[in-house]
Amino acid sequence: MNIILTIIIGALILTLLVTLHELGHFFTAKFFKVKVEEFGIGFPPKLWSKKKGGTDYSINAIPAGGFVRLLGEDGEPSSDPKSFASRGPWTRATIIVSGVVMNLLLAFILFTVLLVLSNFRVDIPLGVPTGGQSLDLNFPFGTQTSKVMVLFVQDNTPAHEAQFQQLDEITSADGRTFGEIESFQRYVTGNAGKEINFDVYNILDRESRKVVATPRENPPEGEGSLGVFLGEAVTIQYSSLPEKILVGPLHSINMIYYQANALSDLVSRAFEEGTPEPVTETVSGPVGIVAMIGAFIGATGAKGIWALVETIALLSLILAVINVLPIPALDGGRLFFSVFEGITSKKISPRVERLVHAGGFVVLILLFILITYNDIIKIFR
Repeated sequence: MNIILTIIIGALILTLLVTLHELGHFFTAKFFKVKVEEFGIGFPPKLWSKKKGGTDYSINAIPAGGFVRLLGEDGEPSSDPKSFASRGPWTRATIIVSGVVMNLLLAFILFTVLLVLSNFRVDIPLGVPTGGQSLDLNFPFGTQTSKVMVLFVQDNTPAHEAQFQQLDEITSADGRTFGEIESFQRYVTGNAGKEINFDVYNILDRESRKVVATPRENPPEGEGSLGVFLGEAVTIQYSSLPEKILVGPLHSINMIYYQANALSDLVSRAFEEGTPEPVTETVSGPVGIVAMIGAFIGATGAKGIWALVETIALLSLILAVINVLPIPALDGGRLFFSVFEGITSKKISPRVERLVHAGGFVVLILLFILITYNDIIKIFR
C-alpha cells in the first residue's frame, strides 16, 4: 500500500479514537449545561468551522486527535452558571472521566465481537524469555494454557521445507504437549533424524493444521535441529456462561494486566542494564502506532482486518487507562484535583493546579519527542 495513504489512514484511526474520547467530555458537559466553547477534530490551523448553539465546531489541519474547550476549564473562579469552574467537584469529575468511559466502551464492544467470532479464545504472544525467565502471568479471568510459538523460520531448514509459519503455536508433537521452550527443544533434539508429527495453530490465520518434519542430527551452528526461532505464548479460553456474557470487560481487564506486567518487566530490565533502551526500543508513540496500523492495513484478507480491529480495541483501552492515571496535564491529573476537593472540601489554588499541569505537559512533550525519535529510527533501521 502507498506509504502516504497508509499514514493518512493510520492518522485518521488515531484521530477517531481521540475524537471519541473528546465526545465523552462534550456530551457530558452538554448534559450538565456547561458551555462548550469549541469542539475540534484535529489540531489547528483551522480548515473549517461553524458556530451552532454557542459552540464553535471545527475541523483542523493536523490529524492527530481532537479537543474540547470548555468555559472556565482553566479553573479560575467564575459566577457564570455555565462555567466548568462553577460546578461542584463531583460534576467536574464526571465530565473529566467521561472520555475514559467512551474509550472503555469501544474496547468492550470490539473485544466482545472478536471473541464471539473466535469461539471465546485468544492467543497472546509473550515473545522470547529474557535472562532465561518467562513473563510470569496469571490472568485474572479465563483458563490459560502456556504454548511454544514459532517466531521465525530459517530458510533451507526442515521447518522451512515442512512449511512451518511465523506465529505457529505448537499444539502437540507426536501427541505430546509442551508449555516450555526447553522441554520442546529436548524432545526435538532427542528425536533428531526421526519424523515428528506436529499439530500447529496459527494465531493470525486462526487455523489448525498438521505438519511433518524431520529434525537434523548435525545442524549448522545457531540454527537448531528444526531451524526455527522459538518464543512463548499463552492461550486464554473463556468458558463459563458469566465469562462469555461479560467477555468484553473481562478480556479488557486481562489486557490491562498483561500490558502492566510487560511494562513493569521492561522498566526492571532498564534499571538492571543501566540503560533506558529496553523501554525506548519497545514502547511506541503515534508514529510507531501508525506504522503498525499500516502493516495491518497492508495485510491481505480477513487476518489483516482482524489484527487491525484488535489493535484499535487495544489502543482504545490503553488510551482510557493512560488518561485515568493521576498524571498532570492529562484527565487523570485533573480528576485527582476534583476528587481531592470532593473528599476534603478543600479546593487547591487554581494557580497551583495550573503550574502542576504545565510542568506535566512539558514532561509529556519531552517524552513524546523521545519516543517519536525512536519510532522514526526503528522505521528506517
